[in-house]
Amino acid sequence: MLKILNSKLFKVLFLAATTFIFIMSLMPGKQLPSNLPWDKALHFIGYFGLALLARLGSTKHKHWQIALGCIVFSLVIEVLQQFIPNRGFEWQDLLANSLGVVSGVLIGNWLKPYLVKAE
Repeated sequence: MLKILNSKLFKVLFLAATTFIFIMSLMPGKQLPSNLPWDKALHFIGYFGLALLARLGSTKHKHWQIALGCIVFSLVIEVLQQFIPNRGFEWQDLLANSLGVVSGVLIGNWLKPYLVKAE
């Protein structure tokens, strides 16, 4: 497989995903759709994608640094949700986010040599 993708593309996508997660996570609970499927799966998928993009876009950070940074971001979001109407801190959300992060980084480690050309 040709490595035709540049890490800069993944950096831009990572910034877009981070912004999206930040905005959606800090919206008041009443503004969120009420017909969402299982909430924890959405947490896992969102942070899986975030960590995957971070890993594929990173040229200088180790995988554990990316995982730690994404988990800390998740923790900050959970703490901030305490101050948002109809939202709150949930340990289960933090766990789902963290499992998504670890999975995303691991898959990113596996995919990176095949997808991203060296800079």
